[in-house]
Amino acid sequence: MFAGIDLGYNAVKAIGDGDRRAAFPSAVGTPDRARFSLNGAGAGAIVLVAPTHVLIGEEAVTQSRFLTRREDRKWIESEEWYSLFLAALTELTPATVADVSLVTGLPVAFYGDKNAVAARVLGEHRPQREGRRAQVLRVTQARVIPQPFGSLLAEVLDNRGQIADQALAKSAVGVIDCGGKTTNLLSVNRLAEIGKETASVNVGGWDLVRAVRGWLSQHYPGLDDLRDHQLAEAIQAGELRYYGEPVADFAAVIAEIAGDLAGQVIAQASHLWNGGAVLDAVLVTGGGALLLGEAIRAHWKHARIVADPVHANARGYWKLARRQFGV
Repeated sequence: MFAGIDLGYNAVKAIGDGDRRAAFPSAVGTPDRARFSLNGAGAGAIVLVAPTHVLIGEEAVTQSRFLTRREDRKWIESEEWYSLFLAALTELTPATVADVSLVTGLPVAFYGDKNAVAARVLGEHRPQREGRRAQVLRVTQARVIPQPFGSLLAEVLDNRGQIADQALAKSAVGVIDCGGKTTNLLSVNRLAEIGKETASVNVGGWDLVRAVRGWLSQHYPGLDDLRDHQLAEAIQAGELRYYGEPVADFAAVIAEIAGDLAGQVIAQASHLWNGGAVLDAVLVTGGGALLLGEAIRAHWKHARIVADPVHANARGYWKLARRQFGV
């Protein structure tokens, strides 16, 4: 099986063979469950019973009594990170035994940890999910690349891993990957990274969540107690209710804060890329592209939001796995 896994601070996105895909919040919690439900809630919950017993993703956000969410560099060494990784693999295949050729990514600021990540994912993994037999999933081949490169590869490569867009492959491209903790700025010329024009900006989706939470604490007491992922979901939808009534000015506040954050990203990218005039294209990707993308696109006439920006990195990773490890 070929797999592309984008394991971010906000969400996990995974792409596998046969267009199998998964996306769930990067949340790991205690395995508390609803005791009664008439709507089938929780039927698709990701519950790992081995190697540790935890609830993963959306159900963890809503049901777990204790929830873990981290944003630090050492996260890749944690049990929470490993649980999310195993959950992604089990979403891509129900097979009892499978060999996996994997590509994943790291933020550009943390790319020096690539060998540590490769060492952690390579080898045999024995997860077991609730309601399933134990699995033996062997990652036999793995490559770790700068995170935003996945979105460029998603645009350049076809599903066999062959170059489909020759013009873009030969171009100078800037990629703006709006993530949860940081926004990665990647400069590429003819599919090679330009290191001096690549950096991370400490602006991401969680900054938007924190700013909105601060506003809610002043105007709508009680709503600021929402868990991070619950508030992030409301921001994504542009809708929140207070005592059963819509918060009328919620969308406007989000747009104002998002505009300010996009301004910081634009300023840093403009400085790094000398205004962006020498680039042939600017690609905007990541979950934050849905909130910051329009403001960024409006600044550069050659900028565009990539198709399905949430899954774009994972899709590019999967295509690279096909290209590098395919027969």
